[in-house]
Amino acid sequence: MNLEHLRYFQKVAESKNITQSAQELYISQPALSRAMKHLESELGVPLFYHTGRHIELTMYAEEFYPYVTKTLEQYDQGLEAIRSLNEEIIPSITIYSEVASVSIPNLVKTFVEKHPDIQLSIKQHGKAEKEKGRVFYITSEPKTGMTNLPIFTEPILLAIPKNHPLAKKAALLTADIVDLPLIMLVSNTPLRRTIDEAFESRKIALSIGATTDDPATLRSLINQGLGITFFPKVTWGYKESAPFVLRTLDDFPLSRTIYLSSSFTEGHPIAKMIAKTLKEFYLS
Repeated sequence: MNLEHLRYFQKVAESKNITQSAQELYISQPALSRAMKHLESELGVPLFYHTGRHIELTMYAEEFYPYVTKTLEQYDQGLEAIRSLNEEIIPSITIYSEVASVSIPNLVKTFVEKHPDIQLSIKQHGKAEKEKGRVFYITSEPKTGMTNLPIFTEPILLAIPKNHPLAKKAALLTADIVDLPLIMLVSNTPLRRTIDEAFESRKIALSIGATTDDPATLRSLINQGLGITFFPKVTWGYKESAPFVLRTLDDFPLSRTIYLSSSFTEGHPIAKMIAKTLKEFYLS
């Protein structure tokens, strides 16, 4: 159905005058009459009848009019939304990843494929740029004074070498690991803070055998079967073929929520777009 014909119908239905409507629409009267005849033919019902020099709406037109008006309003709102979005789109953004560093290469690939018109800069170290409007954070620690959109919540499990006795234990409890020398990230990393705060809340002191400030190094150590560590299941991308298993502490399950933090409002199209991309990437 021709959208232009719907606009013509709306004008004629409101003015009830073909001549006046044609003038206001800047088309000829015969052209407007033909358009209405075409619309009637498409609908299979009469829309107007003549009373002297004026026209009146048939019961079909009376019923059709509010739907046409609503359709045109929504269409116009959609056009305005697209125009506004086009004005708000920025050519480049910076994402500071405070978590999920091992996933960054694949995340960049996915982002570039989905949003080729936006130049992406990923940073894991250093201070945020002065141009805050274009900076986003992937973080497990909500930022004060910023909009924090929760993306997903992931379990934090224990990564245990497959040849370790605990890997085959039916039920794994905190007491099983409290005295084991764990390999961990250093204490100023978000994941380590999450774990420390959880165990401190229960007044449990873990035994730390070794630390590193690099998640990739930690992954390498557990891949070599050199120890036990805590492992965020989603952001660190566990595969069944890995030389370790993931186990839950039955008496103390851990988890963390991943946020997209920025100075954009929650409903801003850029923030929603990036949040959607992240959620699809990590949870697909």
